[in-house]
Amino acid sequence: YSKAEESYIQSRDLYSGIGDRLGFADSVKALGDVYRMRNEYSKAEESYIQSRDLYSGIGDRLGFAQSVKALGDVYRMRGEYSKAEESYIQSRDLYSGMGDQLHLANSLTGLGQLHSHRHEYAKAGELFLEAQQLYNRIGDRYSSANISWCLGVLHGQQAQYEEAERLVREASTIYGELGLKERIADCDNLLATLRRLREQSPPGT
Repeated sequence: YSKAEESYIQSRDLYSGIGDRLGFADSVKALGDVYRMRNEYSKAEESYIQSRDLYSGIGDRLGFAQSVKALGDVYRMRGEYSKAEESYIQSRDLYSGMGDQLHLANSLTGLGQLHSHRHEYAKAGELFLEAQQLYNRIGDRYSSANISWCLGVLHGQQAQYEEAERLVREASTIYGELGLKERIADCDNLLATLRRLREQSPPGT
């Protein structure tokens, strides 16, 4: 990612120099994405706050919402759940207002993951299902499969192993149709873990 960082810094400075505010904001946001992928969360947070404010200044609602959602991801990864929740709710409402179903679903997924981390399983499940309905409606099969995976993990955390296995198999089937071998391997590993847990659990669970 160091080459990516270098090129985004160059383009950021270039756009700044020529007064291209949108290009400048886009470069700052892209830098935030690089830092987030490198787990450099404080640098990512700084970039996303800057891009959020820049997009706000030029009236770019989509860029603003994307920066807010990305901030939510950073806060969630840092375990700052109340800040993350605030960001996800704000981005969810922004995307809903714009009628942007894909990004709305992504915000709902982030909220679902957040509630899952807090062990608020019923709320997490509701949000995941709401996101999945949107992904199915727009034909995003990969994201829909990811939700089946998340729901499988969620049921596994609650010792509902049969339902967990069904959902992970559902995800694996879609990954197979999309030719995603690594994701199928992840499903196989999770299924093996779930089977082992089911065999170890007392009868009737």
